[in-house]
Amino acid sequence: MVFVLVFMVKTTINLDEEIYAEIVKESIEKYGSTKNISKIINQRLRNRANTTGKRRQRITFRVSKSLLSKDVDAEIKAGWEESSK
Repeated sequence: MVFVLVFMVKTTINLDEEIYAEIVKESIEKYGSTKNISKIINQRLRNRANTTGKRRQRITFRVSKSLLSKDVDAEIKAGWEESSK
């Protein structure tokens, strides 16, 4: 037996007006209402991920006791640049 767990996460995103209008229009055309905007966004993100052909890599870094938030940003940027090579 195989079990697959799917986790949905609720978040708030800020969309440009043009992008929002496109998503609303697509949702109404496909589903008849705007209640499925999340489906449209998820589909677009999956399609985008599939067309790039690259799998995203996990960026890891160690946190020291005195790491400030600006240092965290620098560590993330350095890890991102290293994984892009």
